[in-house]
Amino acid sequence: MTFPGDTKTTKSNMPALPVFEFRASSAEIDVSSVSKDLIGDHVFGQLVSGKLYLLESKYTYEVPIVPGNPQMRTMIRKPVVYDAVKKIERHLKKSVKKGEVSAEVASDEFNKVLDVAFNVLTAETGDFEKAITESKDVNSLTNLFIKRVNLVF
Repeated sequence: MTFPGDTKTTKSNMPALPVFEFRASSAEIDVSSVSKDLIGDHVFGQLVSGKLYLLESKYTYEVPIVPGNPQMRTMIRKPVVYDAVKKIERHLKKSVKKGEVSAEVASDEFNKVLDVAFNVLTAETGDFEKAITESKDVNSLTNLFIKRVNLVF
């Protein structure tokens, strides 16, 4: 029952979380072109294993430390995104091992995270990277990748 003098509202004072939108392309073609010998086994299946191999090959590259020295230094493109994907992978593996999440659900979630990671590689991601660094825990990081990113095909 409400009266004309009541000031109680149901609207939240919390600002809406921003949604990020990126152009997308299908990574399925790239995954099918990778040799099965190069792809290792993964807890989440063969498709995730292939996508992880592609993630490593697209996000990392090697440069010589000094000319003439055969040692190489591994450099990472978009290290904030790359580290977030690796953190989500570790979290999902632990969750499956503890029995908190089924392997199928974790595989689907990580597959979506990998799709986002592939599609943001060449995009301008300053605001997205800022949102990643502001994420407090792994669950909010996973929600950022899965629920707050729209991939436009």
